[in-house]
Amino acid sequence: MPELPEVHTTATGLQRVLPGLHIVDVWTDYNSSFHAGKHNIKNPTFFKTMRTTIIGKKILRAHRRAKNVLIDIEDGNTILIHMKMTGHVLYGEYKKKKNTWIATKPGPLRDDPFNAWIHFVITLSNGKHVALSDMRKFAKVTLLPTKTLTTSTDLAELGPEPVTKDFTFAVFKERLLKRPTGKIKSVLMDQTLIAGIGNIYSDEILWYSGVHPESRAGKLPDTVLKTMYRFTQHILRTGIDFGGDSMSDYRNIDGKAGAFQHKHNAYRRTGERCRKRGCGGTIHRKVIGGRSAHFCNNHQILL
Repeated sequence: MPELPEVHTTATGLQRVLPGLHIVDVWTDYNSSFHAGKHNIKNPTFFKTMRTTIIGKKILRAHRRAKNVLIDIEDGNTILIHMKMTGHVLYGEYKKKKNTWIATKPGPLRDDPFNAWIHFVITLSNGKHVALSDMRKFAKVTLLPTKTLTTSTDLAELGPEPVTKDFTFAVFKERLLKRPTGKIKSVLMDQTLIAGIGNIYSDEILWYSGVHPESRAGKLPDTVLKTMYRFTQHILRTGIDFGGDSMSDYRNIDGKAGAFQHKHNAYRRTGERCRKRGCGGTIHRKVIGGRSAHFCNNHQILL
């Protein structure tokens, strides 16, 4: 699932190209009886209303909250896209052939197979498109009043953003200690505590901090928490600098892969020797809270 750096990369990319353009048309082939009556475009009735509402409207800005891409449009509405497991948002020129959308020019948008699973398209006034590629069709797209965005069910329960000036060590500690008996891997990934951290970046934060993923949050001394705080911000900002992680499906709006997967020290390195200088340990994998944790059996200490 795209995490904070990937969603940040997407939102900043869209902010570069979308403001001032108008929405000409909207298309989707999402249609699920499971979503009947729900507030998202997989419900055809909702999509029909959303389409009528947004066509002709000017795009004001694109931004991010946690793992959600937000596109504000005039008349007080926001398109929310949560990319879920395999989704990513693309920008370029497409043509529709039968019920399939294909990029018109050679390059990553057309040639990378991860970019071929188009299920939602916004046609823009400059002749280009915003397209959502979503192989497993788990992504969510909805429309919300901008003024009630922060109190919506999608965003209301989210924790603070960890790469802002307001996210001090005191805030970091206070959020983690809301679950003192929780295993630190799961606590870091709890979106109600801290927004945007998922499986990849939690593994890397804990590897750098020397903390075993099963350590209890309430047992971590301040010296360890301060190290974790420093590496939380460092790792997430590094992920942004490298354009996100594309070990799996994620691509940026140009259809290109990020590079953070080349920086992994723990995530999906099961069985390999630990890269920490002088450590001599091995990377292990263990399921914690239903998610895979990757960690060194030597320098990551259980507290």
